[in-house]
Amino acid sequence: MLPDLSFSILETTVYTPNKGVFLLDQHIMRMRESARQLSELYTVPCFSCTDVESDHVRDLITAQIDHCDSHHTYRVRMLLSHTGQLSVQVTPEPPTSNEPILVLDCQPTRTDSVFVRCKTTHRLVYADAVHRIPEHYAQGTQVLLYNEQGMITEGNIANVAVSMPDTQTGQMALFTPPVSAGLLPGTMRQHLLDTGQIKEAPISVDQFKLAVHNRWPVMCMNS
Repeated sequence: MLPDLSFSILETTVYTPNKGVFLLDQHIMRMRESARQLSELYTVPCFSCTDVESDHVRDLITAQIDHCDSHHTYRVRMLLSHTGQLSVQVTPEPPTSNEPILVLDCQPTRTDSVFVRCKTTHRLVYADAVHRIPEHYAQGTQVLLYNEQGMITEGNIANVAVSMPDTQTGQMALFTPPVSAGLLPGTMRQHLLDTGQIKEAPISVDQFKLAVHNRWPVMCMNS
């Protein structure tokens, strides 16, 4: 059953003084694609993208940053309501913490939901996974989800890439699960794929455990 339309489509990125808003066009494209998918599921008109245009979004963000110290780094949240109202929130980027702790979920997650493919404020799938993190783990620990076929998908707030041997080159490389495994196609994930910094391949739970056992790097990238 679909939830009521009290949720919003969500995109989160970062503003830096040197580079501006990171991957803004890609976030806008993903917001529009999420609106398309969600509007097809509901029987009433919703998630109009009239306001989701690059120049307009950039103007909204700039207007807020102009009232802040433009020499700082800011987190930028873009929200599109079911009525088509676009809002932007600009807040100081929290200080960088230590590398995140990533714990494998204790049960598989169904990944055929539109709320996995689209980033929204309706995060029940991820909230349930977070609640399964054992209590003795530190606050801020992320949970790594896997699907019913035993294949790694994503973290609760990040895409992942696992260092594994590349069977084509014989060298170690970072691999990220394919979208078909059931995950949110993150903008940073796509940027790293497009620039050849990571590769795409199915990753089983056993392969992930082997990487952890061998202390091979695991990368988390905001989705």
